Amino acid sequence: MFKRTKVTDGTATGQGPDAENWDGKEVGFRKKSKVPGVMITQYIEKLPEGKSHPDFTRKPIALTIQEGKFAFFKAIVTGDPKPTVVWSRNNGDVSDPARYQSKYDPNSNEHTFEMPHVKPDQADTYKCFAKNEYGQAMVTVVLNVIEVGFKMTKAPQQQAEVANCNFKKVLKRRSKVVPKAEEPEKKEGEIDPKFWELLMSADKKDYERICAEFGVTDFRWMLKKLNEMKREREEEQAEFVKNLSDLKPIHINADGTASFELEFDLLDPSSSIYLYKDGEMIPYTKELGDKMKHCLRKVGRKYIFSMRDLMPEDAGFYQLDVEDVNMFSTDFKMVDFLVKIQEVKAMEREDAVFECVISAPLSKLMWFGKNMPLEQGDKYDIEVSEDKLIHRLVVKDCMVVDKGIYAACAGIKSCNAWLVVEADKGAPKGKKTARKTTRAGGSGTDLQKVAQEQQQILDKEREERKEKIKAAREAAAEAAAAEEPEKTADSGAGKDKGAAVKVERIDKTSVAATTTVAGDSGSGHSAGKASGGAKQDGSHADAGGHSAGKASGGAKQDGSHADAGGGHSAGKASGGAKQDGSPADAGGGHSAGKASGGAKQDGSHADAGGGHSAGKASGGAKQDGSHADAGGGHSAGKASGGAKQDGSHADAGGGHSAGKASGGAKQDGSHADAGGGHSAGKASGGAKQDGSHADAGGGHSAGKASGGAKQDGSHADAGGGHSAGKASGGAKQDGSHADAGGGHSAEEASGGSRQDGSLADAGGGHSAGKASGGAKQDGSLADAGGGHSAEEASGGARQDEPLADAGGEPGITSGLSDIHAIRGQPAELTVKMNTDCDGAWFKDGEPLKSGGGISITKDANIHKLTIHSCRDTDSGLLRFVSGDLSTEGRITVGDVPEFDEDDLHKFSKPVIVRVGQNAAFKMPFQPQESLTVSWFKDGTELKDGGGVKIVREPNHSRLLLRDCLRSDSGEIKIQLKNPFGAVEATSQLIVLDRPGPPEGPVETVETTSSVIEIKWNPPKDDGGSAVTNYIIERQERGHSLWTKLGDVSAEKTSFRDRNVTHGKKYSYRIYAENPQGLSDSLETADSIMAGIMILSGPPGKPKVVSTSKTCINLTWTPPEDDKGVPIIGYQVEKRKKDTNQWLALNAINEPIEDVNYAVKDVTEGAEYEFRVSAINESGAGDASPPSAMACAKNPNMRPCFKDPEDFLVVRAGNSVRVKISYEAEPPPHITWLKDDEPIAPWINVINTEGMSQLVIPSSKRSDSAIYTIKAKNSVGEAFFDVEVRVTDEPKCPGPVELEQTVYGKVAVSWVPSPDQELDDRLYYVVSQHDSNTRMWKTVADRLFANTYTAHNILPGIEYHFRVYAKNDMGLSDPSQSPTWGANSNRVPISSNGVSSMEISFERPPSILVPLKVHTPPKGYQLYMTCAVRGCPTPNVSWYLNNTCINSDKNYYITNSCGVCSMYILRVRENDGGEYRVVAVNSLGKAECSTKLTVRD
Repeated sequence: MFKRTKVTDGTATGQGPDAENWDGKEVGFRKKSKVPGVMITQYIEKLPEGKSHPDFTRKPIALTIQEGKFAFFKAIVTGDPKPTVVWSRNNGDVSDPARYQSKYDPNSNEHTFEMPHVKPDQADTYKCFAKNEYGQAMVTVVLNVIEVGFKMTKAPQQQAEVANCNFKKVLKRRSKVVPKAEEPEKKEGEIDPKFWELLMSADKKDYERICAEFGVTDFRWMLKKLNEMKREREEEQAEFVKNLSDLKPIHINADGTASFELEFDLLDPSSSIYLYKDGEMIPYTKELGDKMKHCLRKVGRKYIFSMRDLMPEDAGFYQLDVEDVNMFSTDFKMVDFLVKIQEVKAMEREDAVFECVISAPLSKLMWFGKNMPLEQGDKYDIEVSEDKLIHRLVVKDCMVVDKGIYAACAGIKSCNAWLVVEADKGAPKGKKTARKTTRAGGSGTDLQKVAQEQQQILDKEREERKEKIKAAREAAAEAAAAEEPEKTADSGAGKDKGAAVKVERIDKTSVAATTTVAGDSGSGHSAGKASGGAKQDGSHADAGGHSAGKASGGAKQDGSHADAGGGHSAGKASGGAKQDGSPADAGGGHSAGKASGGAKQDGSHADAGGGHSAGKASGGAKQDGSHADAGGGHSAGKASGGAKQDGSHADAGGGHSAGKASGGAKQDGSHADAGGGHSAGKASGGAKQDGSHADAGGGHSAGKASGGAKQDGSHADAGGGHSAGKASGGAKQDGSHADAGGGHSAEEASGGSRQDGSLADAGGGHSAGKASGGAKQDGSLADAGGGHSAEEASGGARQDEPLADAGGEPGITSGLSDIHAIRGQPAELTVKMNTDCDGAWFKDGEPLKSGGGISITKDANIHKLTIHSCRDTDSGLLRFVSGDLSTEGRITVGDVPEFDEDDLHKFSKPVIVRVGQNAAFKMPFQPQESLTVSWFKDGTELKDGGGVKIVREPNHSRLLLRDCLRSDSGEIKIQLKNPFGAVEATSQLIVLDRPGPPEGPVETVETTSSVIEIKWNPPKDDGGSAVTNYIIERQERGHSLWTKLGDVSAEKTSFRDRNVTHGKKYSYRIYAENPQGLSDSLETADSIMAGIMILSGPPGKPKVVSTSKTCINLTWTPPEDDKGVPIIGYQVEKRKKDTNQWLALNAINEPIEDVNYAVKDVTEGAEYEFRVSAINESGAGDASPPSAMACAKNPNMRPCFKDPEDFLVVRAGNSVRVKISYEAEPPPHITWLKDDEPIAPWINVINTEGMSQLVIPSSKRSDSAIYTIKAKNSVGEAFFDVEVRVTDEPKCPGPVELEQTVYGKVAVSWVPSPDQELDDRLYYVVSQHDSNTRMWKTVADRLFANTYTAHNILPGIEYHFRVYAKNDMGLSDPSQSPTWGANSNRVPISSNGVSSMEISFERPPSILVPLKVHTPPKGYQLYMTCAVRGCPTPNVSWYLNNTCINSDKNYYITNSCGVCSMYILRVRENDGGEYRVVAVNSLGKAECSTKLTVRD
């Protein structure tokens, strides 16, 4: 949301009372600042010297910023005395130091106004005042704040503001093109406002395209209205900008950004610029380094809007406004690929083709090859169809180095594919193979058909818009012709209709409100919570939904929950509580969690039976306090009965559970039977008030199945429990245990103890643990019969019979042993004697007495030592002494191992790895003695070795599982065990893998001439993560290449192949894909044919029209019998003479539509025959009879030479090579002549096909001549002359002589070079040097004579001349002339009888050019010049106000050849005055003056 500045009144910036009367004084004189937008008020008319009013050299800049960011304004002010700077805002104060902070930096002279964590209510117009005693300067700046998120208080606040008629705060800046969500319903045929906005910003060449897009056909009306709108828009734009030009629509750049640009000049630099997308304002930044999506940069006059990280939702209508006036509009469209480029396999020297179809016309795609942009050229051809929907890239003459990934990009959409180039194995080694004329690749799809379908869609949309506009205009014309009463009637009817619509909407709302009651939510297949609805009687409907969440019964007004049955759940299945205290049966719930009954008003829970749920299926609570039965629940959680008010639990039977299946507690103290529960947890009976437990029988459990305790001390039978835990009988008050029979257990199956001391029979227990009889009080052990055990099966000891017979003397029947006690817990040591006698206790040799946390008791012959709370000091050696008898044992106090809570929480998080990776677990713990660390996986202890590595350190242990497999997923547990106890921590290992192959077989749903549809089933194993999609590949029968057709989402397990050829057979294979990769493929068992094959008859015999060495032209007639199926085109095949293989010249999917064809894939001189087949939708039919043999050769022609050169220059000693290319048929006889004479024997002639070459190995000057080539065959002959010139660098000319015959001219002559007679192309070059310039310059070139006349030869200057000889090979060494300028070389000039007299040049100074008047501005530079003449040279002095300034460093004074100059770098006020120049020599004096005025 965008928070714009609130405009409170119509006062212009800086003209409010705050601005002018900031300090309470009256306004003074308005002054203009050099900085636009600054208003200056000067208090006095004339300022004192050196003083100034305040002014801004840098004003604050308007800011648009996101809520919560750091906002600040900066300003620099000047003035003498130093101004005071104060900040304010239009709609509020800035006194809160937590929100507004003013700072000043004396080093940079910057005043800063900071707003940390800016909020939307701080969006306003801010003012900065700079004031001193001579005036004040004021400037305004706007802050816009972009709101983040939805504010709960915003809507009520806006409603309140509307109610208070504060409309200015409610209104926001909006674009003239409103957002789609707020668009009013368009009338039929109404033109979109975007149409006019686009036209006003578009070039005239784009008018037709825009009109076609929006369906406008009346161009005359459009142009008339457009001109009117343009005039209005230009008048609005002129208020804010000028020179608006160079509008460039939005386009996508090579770096992946989109941008548009325009040029204009802002009349007011502080004007705000806004950007809109589809009518909604969008935030932007002016900094390139910022991370915002949109950016607006200014480069000179150019404004560039750019957008990065393009997404499909960025498509839309973009506008740029200055204040409230639109400057530019452009439409940004996204295109998609209907057909993507496919992988191409090409042979070396073959052309490769990538082609695609896009969804909207586009003149050009961006093609990339191996991450480099590709352009049209010798290597690549980029082709675009007429409708601009089909785009092709042709990689010509493929080589192995061209292999790689090629991509086509259309905006943010792109597709890529591999180019695989295979070497030509049949090519001869060391030789380059000939380029092939065939093309490889293509999409394998009828691109033209796809493009036509897309074009039809676009045309249809365009026509619909046209029809709507036409209908709207007709309706408007009819409405205009209607009478006024009819209009009134229509208006009234419209109001009634609007009211009716309003009433209808209200009615619909009412219906929706009154009918919103929750019915039964049964059988809901959901991944969430499936619960019953609330009925008016307070009850919930049955939640029998298959759910991964929670399936629970509802609450009825009688307090009961409906049955939560049939829910497949991973939660808990338990019974409910009834008012008689018993929970209902929690049976039949197949669940990995908890399935429980509900609570009824009688206190009971409803049955939570049969609930198949992944969540929690629980019974309801009844008002009588009971829980309904939670029976029959198959669960991995807990299946338990409920509590009845009589204290009993209902039966928790039949629950197949990995948790706990237990009976309930009844008020008489009994537990209901927990029978029949198949559980990995504990299945136990309940406790009845008479102390008995209900039978815990029939429970198949991996936990403990035990009977209950009855008040008579007996336990109910724990029989029939198949358990990996403990199955034991209960304890009855008479001391007996119920029979623990029939329990199949991996633990202990034992009888109970009765008060008469006997244990119940522990018979029939199949156990890997201990099966023993019980001890009866008469000292006898019950029979331990029938126990199949790997441990001990023994009888019991009867207390009525002594174990040892000592002849009546005292003896110890049960002595002390070493024990381990837990710190803080009680410990008891017991010694039994055979007679009643006294004894004493000792610890570490010291006697012990009761007290201090220790109790010593004696009960007949039993002596007990009890430690109430064990401490470290209690550890030691305890000894009991009775007379001469003694027994001793050591007590050790310690703690059970424990884990740190943070470490335990961290360890409990699942470890997720991929197949083949290592999984590591680490658990820290406190170092302890006698600590055993064990690791388990799914209950099985892991041992170090193989792929398991266990590291035990004093303070931690690590488990490493190498090269994990999918089957390694499961529960990982660490156990710490010491003599005091054990503690465990669990975690989960999840191994991710690619999915298994889709389930077959592949079914053919449909097959026609144009479509094949197939179907398959999802894979059994998804690899630990959900399948994302399926990839389908196809292979045409007879081909080895598999082509990817596309992919479909995981929810869809079928695919329609629309790119098939009638009569062809195809095989398909399907891959499942998840984030880990692709599965193995599922392939069709047999090929699938597309439709039924009907082939055409053979065409007529091909005829050879013409031949050449590169082409053979053919023609043929269509077949007489086309079998009733239209012919699409033809396929041409060739066969070389003396071979049996026919080679196709074009693919079946690229038929030749005409009945003639130019065969270019021929070898010169070879003979071929051709045949033609007609192609229809079923494929290629029978071939025609072969044509007559045709030879690929040219027709006879007269010899002719191709672009020969007629002149050749060679340095002597080098070889001469004259190459002449020709054309002739038959091959001509070649003859070479030299100057019309036969060539010498040492000259070589090399003749090849189409070229003849003359070679002279080592040339001499005598080889220069005109060579003639003569080519003659049976048709005619041809001649051509080539001039060959063999030369060398020339020798230098002879001596150079100088002679002056005329004043100012010197004749230069020299002896010719010895090579002049040998080389008629030799010429001379003359260079001149004088003592003034001291540089050599060329004064004559291409002289074929031996003389040259030098001009402008001045006396007193020395001259030198050099003469070079030059030919086609270069320059010779120079010949140097004598020095010219000595008196001996001058020719005396006669005076013709006139006597000479002595002349004097001395004269007094004079001013040739006087000084000029200057009026420079202050701070500018200044030049003053004048010209002085005199002999001897006069001395020049400069004066300012009669003061000599020659030595003043503020003036730079020079005198060069009489031109006197003075330079002032920066003019000051004290530089004004009268300047005078005085020139003096021995003959006199001259002077001139001027006045300098310095402007402000």
